[in-house]
Amino acid sequence: MKVIQYEMPAKGKALAIVSEPEVLYLTQEKSDTFTIESFQKLSQKLLFTQLEWADILHISDRTLQRYLKENKPFEGLFAEHLYQLDNMSDLGLIVFSNAKNLEEWLRKPKNVLGKVLDFSTLQSFWGVKLIGNELGRMEHGVYI
Repeated sequence: MKVIQYEMPAKGKALAIVSEPEVLYLTQEKSDTFTIESFQKLSQKLLFTQLEWADILHISDRTLQRYLKENKPFEGLFAEHLYQLDNMSDLGLIVFSNAKNLEEWLRKPKNVLGKVLDFSTLQSFWGVKLIGNELGRMEHGVYI
């Protein structure tokens, strides 16, 4: 009878198994906070007004102002949404090569697989994923 010999990986080494490629998976170990410095960098990649940022994050303009004034990091779902937008913006800058072109494209309504994607799509996690998927198709020349 044949015996299967299997050795467990050394302690501390995690198995890296991915079932399908995804553009917007988080790669940072710590994603529970998003610093104001990171938000400022993201604001330079995605040229939105402060009011538009507040709408995207589902907070009031005054709350966003307070976060910025007190240098308070974003936490929880706000941080996760901002990390997702940051990853999407990196891909968008690869495709469009500058922030202005990316902003113009994000503002125009697009019909993708029977769904209209526009600026308001950025307000949800699923919407950011759909935009990121479309950017990935554009990067690889697969237009739908």
